[in-house]
Amino acid sequence: CWGDMATKTLIMTGIIIGRFQVPYLHPGHLNLIATSLRECDKTVILLGTPSPQHGLDDRNPYGTPHRVRMIKQIFPQVIIQVIHDVPSDQEWSEEVDGFAGLYENPILYHSRDSFKNHYVGRIPLKEVEAVPGYSGTELRKMDPDLQTLNKKQ
Repeated sequence: CWGDMATKTLIMTGIIIGRFQVPYLHPGHLNLIATSLRECDKTVILLGTPSPQHGLDDRNPYGTPHRVRMIKQIFPQVIIQVIHDVPSDQEWSEEVDGFAGLYENPILYHSRDSFKNHYVGRIPLKEVEAVPGYSGTELRKMDPDLQTLNKKQ
């Protein structure tokens, strides 16, 4: 993500972990994804998802199809993989490292309110400056189509 070494350029992979539980990508999301795309050769989103037996709720009201479509409409070049919730930070971090290990020179991109306080794995982190004034929780509260959307999925 940060240039090349003398004669050989490294292939770098930016990995973003997020739930993206919003009706649309806000400027903070756009900045995070665009930064990884600009700095890395490849960008992968690990889309956080409740375990299948958990289902949708107030904190996770949007299903996977909606969130994948929402991201791919703006960033079709991004690779999206689903990562399910697990009970412990250690187990979750091992899952993240397993996904990240599939790619060359992975770096985990994050911003405020991110996974960084739960991640205890071995992949390096890069913080992207937050865009102030945006909250996924507030966007969910303002979405009048939320019930309709969930019935379709």
